[in-house]
Amino acid sequence: MAKKATKKAAARSVKKAPKKVAPKGPSAAEAIHKLGLAFMKGVSAKNSQALVAAFYAPDAVLMPPNQPPLEGGENIRLALQGMMDAGVTSLKLETIATGSSGDLAWERARYTLSMTPPGGAPVQDVGKSLVVYRRQPSGQWRALVDMYSSDQPAQ
Repeated sequence: MAKKATKKAAARSVKKAPKKVAPKGPSAAEAIHKLGLAFMKGVSAKNSQALVAAFYAPDAVLMPPNQPPLEGGENIRLALQGMMDAGVTSLKLETIATGSSGDLAWERARYTLSMTPPGGAPVQDVGKSLVVYRRQPSGQWRALVDMYSSDQPAQ
């Protein structure tokens, strides 16, 4: 009996090694909110390089209306800088819904874009967007696919 009791006591005193946990980072909804703020800030500052670095994954795709998809950070940066140079003065993003599963998340939103083209009258565009996000190996979320379109009729 003494041997059985000793074995049971020894088995109870063995401690299991803690499980290694991958970096978690913020929840998808929290990250999407912060990314939206960073995007609006980048547009206001007219800093396409900082905007792309803070918002998009390296292999991201931007799908603007009436144009082919733009693949990769540099192509996205050039397109966004072109919009900024064309007179964008502000962008307001409003999240309507978000969802996530594993390392993917999505956001449905509406936007209000204000611009004053050089030598032109101020213009405002209202539209919608759908963005797919992917959690990066660092635990941070970044936009993988970004698609938007105006609510205005085609001209």
